[in-house]
Amino acid sequence: MSDVCARTLPWVHPSPVLVLLTRTAERHPAGAALLRAAAGAALGVTAEQVRVGREPSGRPVLGGAARGLHASVSHVPGLSAVALGSRGPVGVDVERLRAVPAAALARRWFGAREAGWLAGRSETEQPVQFLRMWTQKEAIGKVLGTGLADGGLLRPVRLGAPAGTALCPVPGTPRFYIALPPAPEGFVLAVASGPEAAGSRLEVVMLPPPAERPDPGAACP
Repeated sequence: MSDVCARTLPWVHPSPVLVLLTRTAERHPAGAALLRAAAGAALGVTAEQVRVGREPSGRPVLGGAARGLHASVSHVPGLSAVALGSRGPVGVDVERLRAVPAAALARRWFGAREAGWLAGRSETEQPVQFLRMWTQKEAIGKVLGTGLADGGLLRPVRLGAPAGTALCPVPGTPRFYIALPPAPEGFVLAVASGPEAAGSRLEVVMLPPPAERPDPGAACP
């Protein structure tokens, strides 16, 4: 995970998917403002040069200086994530690590194979694995623009996948590629894309909090 001042801007798409993380104090920060700021930082333009609209489903659509890029946003108290895709739709989901009745929730919401696999993990491992599965399902739903509707919780995901930036196919579902990139301590992060990103690695950049963010083009301290 690199810092924004350690990389060359603007983003020149060496990776088809870029993920920008930032610490946020608000419980429900404004998604459009996050998208404008993140896309502006990635492209080396001001946030005001980025336009954000919405599809009927609620999926964000970028315009202005970011026209042609695909976007997804997710936030929980303490961390926000924006994914940008240069080749096709992307989805991102972040969750805070916490104690959950993982086995019971999996039996209720997931398919039998996934619930059985989770039940075979140790009690200490079950919560993180459940949240890794949940974030993958959320991320896939955002690629589709449907969220978890239409049986989204039953869509298969990668089981026991280690953290990493490689976008790998979901076994039995080559339509989706998923990565579980490293996240700040205490959080779980999943990113999904379509077959356009097959075999690629995504890039993760940690942005400073909004109040500390330098102007685009300004020299880093």
